Amino acid sequence: MNVLPLDTATELAVRVAMVRDSVPMDELAAAVDEMGECRRFDSERWLMDTVGTRSFARDLVRTEQERSICQACSVRDRCLSLAILTGDTRDSIHGGLLPLQQRYVARAAPFVDSSPAPTPLPRRLEKHLEAASTCKAA
Repeated sequence: MNVLPLDTATELAVRVAMVRDSVPMDELAAAVDEMGECRRFDSERWLMDTVGTRSFARDLVRTEQERSICQACSVRDRCLSLAILTGDTRDSIHGGLLPLQQRYVARAAPFVDSSPAPTPLPRRLEKHLEAASTCKAA
């Protein structure tokens, strides 16, 4: 299944490389937290485990509003770069892309290490990770 045209995935991978080479990781995470359009909404909207259907076509339709918010975001490239560079492409929308699309971009970027870097997740996701770990422990 072709989730992104190869030229689009390659272009996005080049953008990730440009962000990686120009912005330190701690500043990258801070910029996404402070300037991302998603900060104005409940962060749970961007988590695929709450809206994901395991069907790419359905997920595209169900997340149309969230992805359109990302399209207008001034730190969209930084958000996508942060997700790809930290390996956080499993269950959240980043940079207007579904997790499957993010992984496609990551595969088009040979410079990306497949192991996650020890960079903290954006603060907007911390409360949900804590809640998930509490549920699993119960």
